[in-house]
Amino acid sequence: MGQNRSVAELLRTEMDKLTPTERKIARVLLANYPVAGLETIAQLAARVEVSGPTVLRLVGKLGFDSYTAFQAALRGELEARLQSPLVRREAASEAAGTDFLAGFVRRQSELMQQTAANVSAAEFDGAVALLADPKRRIWLLGGRLTEPLAAYLAHHLKVVRSQVTQLRALPASWADHLVDMDKHDVLVVFDIRRYWQDAQRMAEMAAQRKVQVVLFTDQWLSPVSRCAKYTLAAHTAGPAGWDANTPLLMLIDALIAAVNTRHWSDIHDRLQELEQMRAALGEGGG
Repeated sequence: MGQNRSVAELLRTEMDKLTPTERKIARVLLANYPVAGLETIAQLAARVEVSGPTVLRLVGKLGFDSYTAFQAALRGELEARLQSPLVRREAASEAAGTDFLAGFVRRQSELMQQTAANVSAAEFDGAVALLADPKRRIWLLGGRLTEPLAAYLAHHLKVVRSQVTQLRALPASWADHLVDMDKHDVLVVFDIRRYWQDAQRMAEMAAQRKVQVVLFTDQWLSPVSRCAKYTLAAHTAGPAGWDANTPLLMLIDALIAAVNTRHWSDIHDRLQELEQMRAALGEGGG
């Protein structure tokens, strides 16, 4: 298995190389990830209505020499999903040398490179197209540590398009917005380990209303991925026990840049008018 790649990433990136029968298994695994992969071979084969040897062939294509090794990887991911920063810090080894900043930057660079290598062009381009579509309303939701990321993306989108709303991280207030959502809307959710059940419930209810869900998550995949149209997963396992938001921010900046570059003709006039208004209002600063 590729270094630092989750089984979910392997399934998503290898999907086009699989046979139609193997893709059926992959979709079932992703739809109930990682629990479906912890079933026995017989149980998983019966669920997908394929043979046991077909399951083993898929596992082999993912780089595992046995179903036992495949399940061990999934159990490791399940444990990683639930780890607190305290546990991660105690398990982490000290970085070599005394130049902490240089080591930290190297690790961030590695995480960003791993992120870029494992986000498919189809997922990224699909998210860009949805967020740039002026006919769609955009709603954004972030959690305790990712709410600033949702706000950052919301601020940028508000500059280049209309109908952008950031939801407060208060589940009791969501119904007031959910009741107005329909197939013309996009819900952008930020959800990293240890995942937010309220966000999952909100995304599922939105999806039931035909809302297109775009998910920003980590390599272990938030349960929101089960109902997401597009999933952008970042490698976030940073040093000192805290997951890093830098790779997620890189994805956000790349998405913003792509929206501006690919849809500049639609954005130009709006920006020009906006700048004139800011000048008239005496706005200064970024």
